[in-house]
Amino acid sequence: MKSRPFEYHAPTTVAEAVDLLNEHRDDVKVLAGGQSLIPLMNVRLSSPAHIVDINGLDYLTLIAVDDPGVWEAHCWRPSSRP
Repeated sequence: MKSRPFEYHAPTTVAEAVDLLNEHRDDVKVLAGGQSLIPLMNVRLSSPAHIVDINGLDYLTLIAVDDPGVWEAHCWRPSSRP
């Protein structure tokens, strides 16, 4: 089984992502990696009409070091580590 058709959005700014989420708030999911959302969609346990992909938003992958060894980020991946 595959997911039902959906509209894919790839915003280029955080403001655009927020606008898309507000516009489609009743039937939208955020794609931030896809390891849980995509399998759920494939068996139709989740069937959003809109997907907002935030993987391309550089702002969300920034890493800040507050203290040596302390890393902070929203969409941090091991490959993002400097």
